[in-house]
Amino acid sequence: MNPIPPSALAALLLVAAAPFAHAAGSGALDRAFNKADLNEDGFLTRTEFLALQTTRTRWTDAMHRFNLADVSLDDLLSPVEFRASNGGKDGRKPGTLDTFLLADLDDNNSLDPDEFKLTEPQGKPWRKVLRDFGRKDRNDDNLLSRLEFGVLGPVIPPL
Repeated sequence: MNPIPPSALAALLLVAAAPFAHAAGSGALDRAFNKADLNEDGFLTRTEFLALQTTRTRWTDAMHRFNLADVSLDDLLSPVEFRASNGGKDGRKPGTLDTFLLADLDDNNSLDPDEFKLTEPQGKPWRKVLRDFGRKDRNDDNLLSRLEFGVLGPVIPPL
């Protein structure tokens, strides 16, 4: 007998629980989903989901919650996934390592100022982002290593 892959099992459970997930607030969630679904395809892209976030939200936090809500792993949020995740609000904040990995868009194990900006609130002025970046960049190479960013422990190379 072949075991059911965890992602398929999670998707099945999500669909089964959908009628009961946040039923009281589903009207507001459905309105938020429809408002964010700019291309009206019935799914939210990462960009559409990000538009729902406040200016205090860090890009890395929003992408972490998007990843947790995307049970089908298709890089889109369906109305069911959106509702089951309470509009993408459920889920903890990512840890320091997860934040670093999400922001490291070029996978070079360091953050440049543009990538560092993704770890700061979206509404934070660029001059303050650069100030904070400069405080962390101890060796003045215009890149933040994992250690400079605050990731402690051994460096595990990406797969």
